[in-house]
Amino acid sequence: MRSCKALFIAVCTLMGCASTPSEPVASVPVKAATKPAPEVDARRYFGNAQGCFTMRELGGGETFEMGGDECGVRTLPASTFKIPNAIIALDSGVLKDEKVVFQWDGQKRWREDWNQDHALPTSMWHSVVWFYQRIAKEVGTERYKKYLSAFHYGNEDPSGEVHMFWLNGTLQITPREEVAFLTTMYEGKLPVSPRSVEIVKKIIELRGEAREHVREALPFVDQIPENVVLSGKTGSGWPDVEPLGAVDVVGWFVGSVEKEGRRWVFASRIRSNEKEKIGPYAAKIAYEIMHDRGML
Repeated sequence: MRSCKALFIAVCTLMGCASTPSEPVASVPVKAATKPAPEVDARRYFGNAQGCFTMRELGGGETFEMGGDECGVRTLPASTFKIPNAIIALDSGVLKDEKVVFQWDGQKRWREDWNQDHALPTSMWHSVVWFYQRIAKEVGTERYKKYLSAFHYGNEDPSGEVHMFWLNGTLQITPREEVAFLTTMYEGKLPVSPRSVEIVKKIIELRGEAREHVREALPFVDQIPENVVLSGKTGSGWPDVEPLGAVDVVGWFVGSVEKEGRRWVFASRIRSNEKEKIGPYAAKIAYEIMHDRGML
């Protein structure tokens, strides 16, 4: 397994090792028609990097997509896995509710806001890796296997070290599969308690108290119109190797937009060899695309 040591002093949203990405894989079938964006539009947002933005309106609406085959390539989910991980923690009883506090173990980590006690909301907003690794050790591999299979989440593989599988490339997922998972989640079709899902949905809304915690990484949150609810989670990772390959650096932003009684779910991912193009960069791209489409 590749070492993750360097990531814990470099990445601003998530620490994790990106394994070599897979070839395009078959995704969960999309029932609604997919409207691909012109290639020139994709280059406008992604530049020379490999990028995908895919968005589906709930209720059988249209799927809009730019990035072509890139949307079918699997990589590690990185910190976007905190969304299903939080649901699993609540549904399994590892966490009674979002108010349960895990005490900081006293180990100094490179991000100062990690060096304190956390509950589910702040651990999500600050992407506190140790909090979710502690959850993972209590959930265990066997329960993860059942949940990931039930969620149809990517390659459904939690094997190896239970506190690392979503960080080291064992678990992999495509942007289309992220959207399929989010569709199931927001349509209330995950085979878990509705309460668990509702708690997590509320936490990842980027407004109110959450806005104060994520503003530094996602400054555009102050530009979201009052009549729009943007929800989301970033994720970032790259392997501890030099030189980096052309697509070793992975940045994610996944979530939903609610406006005027309609809801869309989306996934934005970018792959490059530039360590600046990680989760917040993918989030910026998603914001720009949705803003240009008149959604934000």
